[in-house]
Amino acid sequence: MSLKPPKKSDLKKPWMNKPDRAIKIRPEYHLIVTEGTDTEPAYFGAIQEIINKQYPEKIQLKVFGLGDNTVSLFEKAKQLANENPNGYRHVWIVYDTDDFPAAHIDRVVQLYVSYPTPIHGYGNSQCKKSGCDKLWKSTIKGGTGN
Repeated sequence: MSLKPPKKSDLKKPWMNKPDRAIKIRPEYHLIVTEGTDTEPAYFGAIQEIINKQYPEKIQLKVFGLGDNTVSLFEKAKQLANENPNGYRHVWIVYDTDDFPAAHIDRVVQLYVSYPTPIHGYGNSQCKKSGCDKLWKSTIKGGTGN
């Protein structure tokens, strides 16, 4: 595109007088499905309130505490994702790795790697290694997490 000013003859043409249209940004939808029914939904629910309030036009977060095992949790998360008419950009599955056999966790990893929507699975041991357990505690208790 040229940086030259438009020609005088072009100024009367309809394509030159079109007003700039606002581009509507479609919000991203994210889904979090947890194994727990109390602590995890409370934690992610607090995050949901903050994100949905602060960025209503950009991000929408939904949280469900289903209280199920790893494979069933994946299937229910997949069902919830398919039922949403807007589609989820990411689906997060949170479960306690100490409560399930390694074969179940490996099976869930195989399932969410093969699913077209990015599905992420996180267990409690991964959280403790990365330090998010401090964030978890501070969000739930409103403290510093130490």
